[in-house]
Order: sequence, then structure tokens, then C-alpha cells
Amino acid sequence: MTDVVKLSDSMPARTRRRYTTRLPRAERREQLLDVALRLIAERGFRGLSMEAVARDAEIAKTVVYDLFPNQEQLLTALLEREQKRVLATIVEAMPTLPLSGDPAEILAGSVRKVLEAVRAHPDTWRLMLLPADGHPPAVRAEVTRHRERLVRQVEPMAEWGAARLGLGGLDPELVAHLLIAGAEDAIRLTLTHPRRFPPERLAGFIVDLLRAAAK
Repeated sequence: MTDVVKLSDSMPARTRRRYTTRLPRAERREQLLDVALRLIAERGFRGLSMEAVARDAEIAKTVVYDLFPNQEQLLTALLEREQKRVLATIVEAMPTLPLSGDPAEILAGSVRKVLEAVRAHPDTWRLMLLPADGHPPAVRAEVTRHRERLVRQVEPMAEWGAARLGLGGLDPELVAHLLIAGAEDAIRLTLTHPRRFPPERLAGFIVDLLRAAAK
């Protein structure tokens, strides 16, 4: 008896197409920015492309281009979002005038809050403060612009703190620059050596340093 060959047995199996879950535009936009941030953290700026974002997000390139017409606009949107996150964290950690208490403890508390945020979301802070492979000038320009803004915000508090510590003769603007530069270095240490430089160690050093300077 001749064997009957089933049609399904004689034909190659079709690959099941994987359908991506449809998301609202705002939610999809955030997802793609998250993917772009991760790609930069893992591969540097040269590893970022519209194709790479689509592949990692498991969606068609047309979806990416629908939200971001080109890679420049994708990067600009990412920088704007991450810069807002950084500034929001700093503003939340900063004390507000009028102040009372120990300036060293107040400053250490603010730095500790920022460093804890750095440890929670390292890719965001790495994007801003640690030049990655292919680091575009636009990123550095954004950091510089916002640093000047922070100096103006920190200056009144620096003046108050210096006076409380008996260092009222110091230039408050330069004190603000020094504090911000020190905070940036603390962030870099947190990113590059998180176990060696935990927030408690860095914040404690600030207290010790300021109290020693006030003697």
C-alpha cells in the first residue's frame, strides 16, 4: 500500500511572525529613548543608530522613524529628557533659603541624595558626565550650559554656608564653582568605583573637610 504523504509534512514549516504589542505614542517614545540610552551606555555613541534602536526594541524601523525623523532628533530628545532628570534630582536635593543648622551636614545630606540617585540610574548620569565613545559636542555644551545655571542657584547657599563656617571672606561665586566641581567628581567616582566610594564615604568626607577648613 502506497504511503499517503500529508501536505503539511512535505512543505517547510512557516516561521510564525512575531507581532509587537501596540503602545500609545507617548509610551512608545519613552521606550525608544530607554533603548537609546542603554545602547549608548553599552556601546558608546557610535553604537547608536535607528536600526539598532528598532532591533533592540523588536519593532519595525518605520515605527522609530515615525516618532523620530532622524537620529539627530532621537539624540536631542534623549539629551533633553536625561538632562531634565538630572536637574530635577539636583533641585530636589538642594536645600532652600532661609537655612538653619550645620552647613557641613546640610551639604553632605544634599550630596548623599544625589549620589543615591546616581547609583539608582547610572546610565543617565554617565551620559552627562562620562564621555563615551563618539561623545558628541552637543552633550558637553548642554552640560556646560546647565552648570552655569547651577552656579547661580548654589551661590546664595554657598555664601550663607561660608559665613556660618567663619569663611565669609571667600568669593561665593568661586565657592559655588568649587562645590559643583567637587560634586561632579564625587558622581564620577560613584559611577566608576561604586563599591570603593559609596555615598556615605563621600558625604562623610565633605563634613570632615568643611569642619577642618572652619577651624
